Amino acid sequence: MDHQRTAGLRHFGEALVGDGETLSFLDGLFLCAGNRRHHLSAARLRDLADAHPSRGPLLRLLADIQTRDAAVLRRVLLHQLIGLLQEPGARRKAAGLDPAEAALLEQAVPTMPVLDARQRKAAESLGGLWRRRRLRAAARALDTLGPAAVRTDPALSHLASRLARRLGRCDRSLAAARATRDTEAARTHYLDALGVAADDDTATRGLITLGRPRRPEDAPLTARLSGDRVLLSWPATDGRSWRAVRLTRGTDRPAVVPSTATTPGAGGAAVDHSPRRGTQVRYAVFPLLDGVPDGPPLVSGPLLIAPDAEDLTVTDAPARLTVRWTRPPRTARVTVALHAADGPAPGSPAPGGTVLARHDAGADGDTHTFTGLRPGSYLVRVVCHHSSPEGREVESEGVRAAGVVHVWPEPLTALTVTPDPEGGVRFTGRGAADAEVRLVAWTGPAGAPPEGTGLRTDALPAALPWATYGTAHPVTSPSAFAGRIVAVAVLGERALVGPSVLVDIPAPVTGLQGLREHDGQVRLVFDWPADAGSVEVEWEQEGARDRSRVSRSRFFREGLRLPIGPASARIGVRAASRHEPLAGPSAGPEAGSPAPPAGSEAGAPSVNAPDAVDPTVVVRRAPAVLVLPGDVVVSFRLVTRRRGLARRATPEAVEVTVKGADLPGSSPAGADPPDTADRPTLPALPALPDLVLVGRVGDAATARPRHPEDGDVLVRLTGAELAASPRTVRELPAGHLRPPYALRAFLAGEHAGSVRLEEPALSTLVVR
Repeated sequence: MDHQRTAGLRHFGEALVGDGETLSFLDGLFLCAGNRRHHLSAARLRDLADAHPSRGPLLRLLADIQTRDAAVLRRVLLHQLIGLLQEPGARRKAAGLDPAEAALLEQAVPTMPVLDARQRKAAESLGGLWRRRRLRAAARALDTLGPAAVRTDPALSHLASRLARRLGRCDRSLAAARATRDTEAARTHYLDALGVAADDDTATRGLITLGRPRRPEDAPLTARLSGDRVLLSWPATDGRSWRAVRLTRGTDRPAVVPSTATTPGAGGAAVDHSPRRGTQVRYAVFPLLDGVPDGPPLVSGPLLIAPDAEDLTVTDAPARLTVRWTRPPRTARVTVALHAADGPAPGSPAPGGTVLARHDAGADGDTHTFTGLRPGSYLVRVVCHHSSPEGREVESEGVRAAGVVHVWPEPLTALTVTPDPEGGVRFTGRGAADAEVRLVAWTGPAGAPPEGTGLRTDALPAALPWATYGTAHPVTSPSAFAGRIVAVAVLGERALVGPSVLVDIPAPVTGLQGLREHDGQVRLVFDWPADAGSVEVEWEQEGARDRSRVSRSRFFREGLRLPIGPASARIGVRAASRHEPLAGPSAGPEAGSPAPPAGSEAGAPSVNAPDAVDPTVVVRRAPAVLVLPGDVVVSFRLVTRRRGLARRATPEAVEVTVKGADLPGSSPAGADPPDTADRPTLPALPALPDLVLVGRVGDAATARPRHPEDGDVLVRLTGAELAASPRTVRELPAGHLRPPYALRAFLAGEHAGSVRLEEPALSTLVVR
């Protein structure tokens, strides 16, 4: 019928006829086209299925029925046609039939009993019920049809007679089972009854009663509640088929549970998706032979269909336990009880020790916190209350979990963050007596938990390695840090979240170098600090201080140059915080020097921005310092002499001159020396390097020397000799420089990069 409805047919004869064909059905099934008649055999039905794929499933089913019993297919068609002709518009509904036979059928229909939908369904089920030996259900179907319908149909009358004889035999087996006192004999009689009527409820209940285990743990059939489902499992070694049934207390009829086919050695399994909440059930599985029970069942222990809460967790906090659970759907209410730990263990079926507190969480609650608890061990039990079909309240077995209230540290009540004027920061506070205070930073979108939250110590992020609480000396991060620092009091395995503050520490400046240029300016070169938007440059020279701020874009576009001049200077560079206000222009020796930011204490913060909602403490890092010596220039020239009538002068000596703004006698006459009592001493003159004059003569003079060892050393003046006098003359080796020759002077030593070397014209140094 399902295939027929899917194809949209009123009777299956419509699937058999084509254009110009009619169906003859009174003395068999024939297709009529003109004067020709073709019998609808099983082979022809399969050919029609191949020719019409859309109706293939229905036609193949008809072919299978025709193969088993050729008369059955005709009777099924007559049953469908009679039902259609008894409804209004019969001629329109019963189309495709032979006209003469259809007229005869119309004349016979008024003499037949009219079946309603329920009776028609009962009639259609009789064949399947008989084949599966469900004789009790077949008897109920005949009762639904009524005596009149059974008497008017010879086939139904014959079926009723056979059914009565078999049910009589079944009843005699049931009576014998009830009369005997021998368990094995009763089991044999019940199995005989099921062999006749496989759906006999009395025999099924009798076998389940006889097979009940003495103790639930000895049951061969395991029934486990999982939510609103019951999972069944049993040992099955021979791969046979099984039938699982559910017997509910208070009902007489067992319900069949769909079971999966078993494989040898894998065991049997079934899932009951429809047990009624709040009822007590027992399950049994029967081994089958040709669809009929042929052995005693395996029976489970009793099971109460009352799902428990799942995912039960118990977490502790100072003087309290928080219980969380997942409530099963459609639960009437949930109660949670706190027991003393002097009772049975959590795995024991007993509920626990003395009840210390109880809470009714209602139908929607999934968490509760017990407060005011002393340190120690406790037991929590959560029970779900369900409504039975009779309206009674049924309690679940309950789930249990142990909880321990630990000794927690005292809270940290205040956190003070005080930046140091020279760079770095100090962390101090109040509270957390006898506890370790760790400074941590939570990452991720969730951020830090609220103040007062209790956590396990192993759930904390790693302590900031550079941040130390309660030290007398300032600390700082080796790299940039911008975020919220949280103080956590730790005692053993428990930690308590304390106050927090936002801290911004810019990255350090590294690789600072100063390169003097000819126009009196100094070009600063350094590695730009990570994530910095600008840097602050402060320089001190001849008792005066000044500073400036340079943005990142300007630094990479134009570079950073300072109008230092030739005098020595002390230069400091540090990254500026984005939360730090711009400093105004300097107006004197101490102008523009920023005051250190005030400390920030949680609960009453002093902030760098008065209107800030969540203030940020800016920690000024100690600047990278460059001590730039005064500008010193070492120059030289060759002293030549013409001998006799020679056309070319010959070098005989080299004259070296040292000039610098900080050299003795360079200050204007009568000028007082600058007052340096209140500032670091700046070097007046750097230690001078050695001057080495190197020459290449003869064939080697094709190129100038590239380093001090690339040729013959003609003259070497030490730094001390250069510093002794601003002008020094040193003779060249006699007869050594004869054309061709190439000369070059080098500054060598530790301070060579702090002094500039000026050479004479190249034509005097390279002579061909």
